[in-house]
Amino acid sequence: AFYGSANAQLLYKISGNGLKSPSYIVGTYHLAPASFAEEIKGMSDAFAAVEQVYGEVDMLDSQSSQLAMVQAMMLPEGKYVSDMFSEEEMTRINAYVRANIGMDLNHPMLREQLGRMRPSVLAMQLGILEFIKITPNFNPNDLIDNYFQKEARKRGLSVGGFETTEFQIELLYGESTDDEEREALLKLVDDKETMLKDMQDMTNAYFSFDMEGIYELTIKGVDTGDMTPEEFREMITDRNHNWVNAMPTIMTSKPTLFVVGAGHLPGNEGVLELLKLQGYKVKAVK
Repeated sequence: AFYGSANAQLLYKISGNGLKSPSYIVGTYHLAPASFAEEIKGMSDAFAAVEQVYGEVDMLDSQSSQLAMVQAMMLPEGKYVSDMFSEEEMTRINAYVRANIGMDLNHPMLREQLGRMRPSVLAMQLGILEFIKITPNFNPNDLIDNYFQKEARKRGLSVGGFETTEFQIELLYGESTDDEEREALLKLVDDKETMLKDMQDMTNAYFSFDMEGIYELTIKGVDTGDMTPEEFREMITDRNHNWVNAMPTIMTSKPTLFVVGAGHLPGNEGVLELLKLQGYKVKAVK
């Protein structure tokens, strides 16, 4: 799958504009294995050249922050997925869950575990199970998102995050309506082929270092109506601007490896172009 073009890369060097030492930025994908970091050209040298790693959020933050995120992924106390759907819809949902797990949400154990999740979170978990089936050796507990911060701590490097856990909770779930939650789960149950194709397409683009393909798939949700332009702005564009505004101070204090979702890098308002507009040299590491 590694057929990327000559200019394709996931790791970029940031220099100039008064920086005494270069920093780096790398794009990740939440379904890529940690081992894929070794396939990114120049990654080892970049790690050796920096003194800190900055992610979207400190993934190894306090236990209280991690607990807050887990709690935000669950429905309010006493509420279950079955309370949000009609009897006919629950029949479809349970048939799907039973086909994938062997039990449905009527089972007491699953009712208290999966049945307490927000429908959008349940859809994500079930989607990952589908992905595991078609992806040999996929290990959801050893993914690239966590790799860089864990490796930083092993090397004695400091770790930071652009955003707090509280901010991400509000971003992901703060304005989510019941209708949006319901739609996320029913879309998977009624059309898993489209979901799997989107996951596989993004995986192929990422493994191919195909930034153009990653960008096209990132904005696809707006074209298909799965995401409104306002939601895209909140999820992608506004955050890109916030991060780039914070990066000069961070890079001046210490040479830094920034680690963010690959979908944030390309595009006219992607992190790479915004850094160039600030006067930095941004060069793909070959």
